[in-house]
Amino acid sequence: MTDTIAMLDQAELFQLALTASRGGDSAGAIAYLKAAVGRADATPAAHYLLGAEYAQIGLYDRAIDEMEAALALDPALWTARLQLALLYLGANREDRAAETLQPLAGQGQDEGLRRFADGLLQLIGGDLAGARDALVAGMEVNDGNAALNGDMQRIVDGIDKRLEEAAGEDGDAHLLLSAYAGNQTH
Repeated sequence: MTDTIAMLDQAELFQLALTASRGGDSAGAIAYLKAAVGRADATPAAHYLLGAEYAQIGLYDRAIDEMEAALALDPALWTARLQLALLYLGANREDRAAETLQPLAGQGQDEGLRRFADGLLQLIGGDLAGARDALVAGMEVNDGNAALNGDMQRIVDGIDKRLEEAAGEDGDAHLLLSAYAGNQTH
């Protein structure tokens, strides 16, 4: 198989990785993607998908490294930016998450992603009600990524629980976000 992989170009490796990933074959997807990112012509999308595969199997540090590599190649890869911020939040690295989200929050590209970024920034800042409103608004306009809506719904559920428990008390927002780790589905 190694000889076959060496003959494949970036587009072929990426498509094979997507097919493997969709079929639940993380090992196959990772093998194709590692070959793709190990080449001089590695694409941001290959790094991003490899990061997503690593997150899916619980290798969060590797997932962070690959998402960072994707953004180094293409800072406007907005979905990777949001996913990287969620990984940072899951690791209780709120400062890095906020830094990662800032460019996304101010952009008008994808309304759902922008609202998710706004909501997560509000959550990091301790504004639970504002965060909840922004995340719900993001889910309402995000019709292209159901898995991401599921992740955001888990955060909203955590906010709701925290608001009920605290009855207005701020509390530590990072307690909600640490539950994200391990719940990634894309």
